[in-house]
Amino acid sequence: MENNYLVILALLTTSIIVRILPSIVRIRFSPNSQILIEDVLPVTIFICFITYMVMSEMVQEPYSAGLAFISIFIMSIVLRQGLVLTAVCSSVIYYVLV
Repeated sequence: MENNYLVILALLTTSIIVRILPSIVRIRFSPNSQILIEDVLPVTIFICFITYMVMSEMVQEPYSAGLAFISIFIMSIVLRQGLVLTAVCSSVIYYVLV
């Protein structure tokens, strides 16, 4: 149980660093670095979030969680949908099946 708290704390800390800190502190990046940060950083945080969900949910409900994660893959990688829509749809799939 303590391990879950550490993972949640790590995700919270990362989210604060990525979302709140940039609104307080202005850091100048080159245009190439700025594009890389805007594209890659949110995706890496989303991958960390998905990894945490896989670790915790696949143990309890492998079928439901598997279908939800497949929907995330299809919507985010193949169809290029936004992260919010992807998370909402996969959550609905999971909770309907559970």
